[in-house]
This record gives sequence, structure tokens and C-alpha cells, in this order.
Amino acid sequence: MYRTASFPPNKQGRDFVVGDIHGHFNMLATALTAVNFNTELDRIFSVGDLIDRGPDSEDVLNWLEKPWFHAVRGNHEQMLIDGISGHGDRPRHIRNGGAWLYKLNPAIQDKLLKAFEKLPVILEIHLSPNETVGIVHAQAPMVGLNDDWQGAKDAITGKLGEQCQRQALAEALYAREKIERQDQTSIKGLHALYVGHSTVPNVTRLGNVVYMDTGCSFSDGALSLVEINSQAVISVGTTQ
Repeated sequence: MYRTASFPPNKQGRDFVVGDIHGHFNMLATALTAVNFNTELDRIFSVGDLIDRGPDSEDVLNWLEKPWFHAVRGNHEQMLIDGISGHGDRPRHIRNGGAWLYKLNPAIQDKLLKAFEKLPVILEIHLSPNETVGIVHAQAPMVGLNDDWQGAKDAITGKLGEQCQRQALAEALYAREKIERQDQTSIKGLHALYVGHSTVPNVTRLGNVVYMDTGCSFSDGALSLVEINSQAVISVGTTQ
């Protein structure tokens, strides 16, 4: 089952979006300290790829239990789901940073599987009655007749048929066409869409799509957060 999730306005605190974490949860903790994150009022939303490559991947279960931390499913979460369920390419996952997973106790693997299967593929946050921002891992899946945000949600949830759903899932988790073309076309029906997957040197905007993966798993990269209302960016480098 592939689902979407919707969140009401945060009327008391701040909302942040974080780029691909890739097992660097200590780096995330540092970034949250830098912005004086208030766990009673603030929320943080992840563009996916919580795991693999970094040293803290197993900590993902602790973070997913936090009531103020929310994430969409990325392709690395999908590789874990496929690998544990026996449908994936384990050697490929291992080459892409997943070796840690297959060393774990099967009971922990099963907990990870169940947690990741619950993650939405698409997430949206309502800032006001007329303003919504969206989050998807790689690219908005524009595969149906209506090339807007509602069409993307309908495709993911299966309302447009199984074939359309498969195409939408592949685009949501893996696609890079928009950034490769430097396509400035905005996603209709959204104020902004936050994505990861494609590594950029700095937080980058194409139309109303914001690319958040600044490569924290690389020696010259960083983990970046954006505060949604102010658009302030905080980046924590691997050398910090």
C-alpha cells in the first residue's frame, strides 16, 4: 500500500524540512541545536533517504518514534523494504551503503521493514487555507492526465490504476529528469515542493521545487535544513 499524509498548519511553532540524512542522525541533532529546535512546538519533515552510508542508520527507529519528526519514503527505504522482503537486489543495496542492514538481528530488520512500510510516499503541509507545501523524495510523479499535485497524489494512492501507480512510484522515488533538464516549471496546486535524491552543492530552487540533498554522506557535503515560513537555510558540514 502506498499512501499520502497531510498535516495541519503549525500555529505555535516552526516547521523545518531536512535533506537526505543517510544515517547521519548525529549531524541532524547538531543542526537542530543550531536552530534552537523546540520539541514541544516545532516539527521537522524529511525528504527521505534516512538510512545507508552514514554511521547512525540504526538510530532511524528512535527518530521515527519522535512525535515531531516526519518523513516520506525514499529509494533507500524502498531498497530496505525490497531487500528484507526478498524481492530486492541485495548486492546493489550493499553497494549503495546498505551493508549495515544485513548484519542486524532479524527481529530488528523486521521492525525496520514495518516502520518503512508505514511511511507515506507523498506528504503535504497546509500553511493556510490557500497555501500548501509538498514533500516527495525524488520528483513529483506527473504521470496521469492531470499534471498537478492532486493528480500526483491520486496516482500514488492507486486511484488512476495499477500501471499509473507503478509509474508514479518509480518517479517519486528515483526520477531525476526535472533537475537534469533544469526545468523551471512549477508544480501546480502547491506553494512549494521539497525534494531530495539529486545531490546539489547548495539548497537549489527550480520553479517552486526546492532541492534539499546537499550531500551529507560525502566529505565535502553538508546536511541542510530549511525553515518553511522564513526560508532560512542552516547547513551543517561533515567537518563540523
